[in-house]
Amino acid sequence: MKYYILLWTFLLALVVTVGAQTAAEAELADRYYADGEYEAAFELYDKLYKKNQEENTARRIVSCYEALNEYGEALKFLDRVIRRDDRPIYPILKAGILEKTGQPKEAEKLYEDVISKSIKKEGEVIGIGSFLYQQGRLTWALKVYKKGRQITRNPYAFANEVANIHLQLGEFASATEEYLKLYYANPQNYSAANLSILNMVGPPSQNEIEQALLRAVDKRPSDRGLRNMVFEFYVLAENFIEAFVQVKSIDRLFKQEGERVYNFAETMRNNKEYALSNKAYDYIINRHKNSPFFFQAHFQKAINNELKAFDQVPVDKASVEAAVDAYKELLNTFGRKPEYYDPVYRMSRLMVFYLFDLDNALEELENLTASRQGLPQDRWAEARLLIGDIQLMQQDFNKSKLTYTEVSDMYRDRQLGALAKYKLSELAYYKGEFNLAQALLGAIKDNTSNDISNDAIKLNLTIMDNTGLDSTTTALEMFAHAQLLTYQRDYEASLSMLDSLAYKFPSHPLADEILWEKATIYLNQNEIERALSFIDRILDQFPMDIYGDDALYTKAQIYDLTLNDPDKAMALYISFLSAYPGSLYSVEVRKRIRTLRQG
Repeated sequence: MKYYILLWTFLLALVVTVGAQTAAEAELADRYYADGEYEAAFELYDKLYKKNQEENTARRIVSCYEALNEYGEALKFLDRVIRRDDRPIYPILKAGILEKTGQPKEAEKLYEDVISKSIKKEGEVIGIGSFLYQQGRLTWALKVYKKGRQITRNPYAFANEVANIHLQLGEFASATEEYLKLYYANPQNYSAANLSILNMVGPPSQNEIEQALLRAVDKRPSDRGLRNMVFEFYVLAENFIEAFVQVKSIDRLFKQEGERVYNFAETMRNNKEYALSNKAYDYIINRHKNSPFFFQAHFQKAINNELKAFDQVPVDKASVEAAVDAYKELLNTFGRKPEYYDPVYRMSRLMVFYLFDLDNALEELENLTASRQGLPQDRWAEARLLIGDIQLMQQDFNKSKLTYTEVSDMYRDRQLGALAKYKLSELAYYKGEFNLAQALLGAIKDNTSNDISNDAIKLNLTIMDNTGLDSTTTALEMFAHAQLLTYQRDYEASLSMLDSLAYKFPSHPLADEILWEKATIYLNQNEIERALSFIDRILDQFPMDIYGDDALYTKAQIYDLTLNDPDKAMALYISFLSAYPGSLYSVEVRKRIRTLRQG
């Protein structure tokens, strides 16, 4: 018994030792192969193959022969292997060698024989198909996978592999059809199939993909997944008209109550396709009066017109009027209730600052704030501040001051309180009460949001720069009054005051502020060329003063959004980043540069 135990222990140790030695030789062979030392690698692989006759080792031997240009030896080796091993990979390897040695007919016959007669298992399909694909023999790989569908009796088998081959061959319609088979085989594959199709979309492929998708929908008109794929394809291809057609079909077929159309409208807004976005909202308004999206469609349609107005410099007045009309239509339909605060406020703000329809705006806001019931305090205060602005425009200074003070006292340590205090400082500034204005500004400029803080800093600097060394404040009083006239939309009187100021004080530090005020007035009057002339004077004479970055940013926007000169706009934006790297406009400038480069 002891003898047998010792014998088995010895044999086990021998097997372990031999196995370890074989593994070490295999590792060394792989290292030689990776380093391009094919002769050394071949010697070890040949030795290993005589021991184990593994497929991977045989394939490496063939690769070594190829690397050493010993194709005849490779064929002899494969012939020996084929005689004793019926695995189909070996004649496939031989066919590859025949191709490389100028024997295409023999290679083609061998490929055909192997694929039609020798491949009989799914595992063989997977292995040989992958090998041929990696070798770039795409047509033969395709035939292998089609043979695999016969073997598995599954028309959807290997769809991903077949699709990738068609994609490599530039056959985009066939690739689309194969990716769709992933979805047909299992609806849970929808996302993967859809993403694969969308990843193919580009100018060379769009027509073929479109036709393949439409053929699929014709065969399966009630398939929601297919409809969604077609819709998303059109959106990605920026064929928004067809996308709208598809999204309406989806809505009607699957009774979605306007939800998908509403999302489409939002997408169109993000693409600045405001007209098509409004058509989508109109579809909901006309067809889904009981839908939860009915009110929002009205509201968002008005916002679209508002956004379109602000996509130009200066603001497009016709779009402002369209937005106000849309808000009025909404409020006439649903009523002026506290829950509809947003449309009332947005409409009133447009009426005040862009249409100068003060009386009607004031009536809307006073009706809205007459009772605080149902209206959140912040919303009430926001509306009251706008009422204060109207009162200031109407030259009712005492009422305006009382309104601002009311909000300031109610919201002392909050943003609305800071905004109210800033408006009080502006009012004091307009009236020439500069010490009071500075005291109010000092209380808020370091304790509020960036927008209010930046405005507070600019106003404070204007006062400091023009009252510090000179005992007289006549020039600043004139300038403040001219700004008040601009605020009250009395442009002719403001320009006259500014001209008089420039004549009386030709070398005053206010020179750049005067130019900016004139540029602003002419922009508000849509006199773009005259506005640009004053902007250019600021950039020539006062580029590093307080309005330098405002001037260059505004000029870039005019060329970008209004004059439609993207090359000039791009040059100005790039110049802006160099001249004013710390400006608050820098983030928006970088966004526009990215957009222009993509467009």
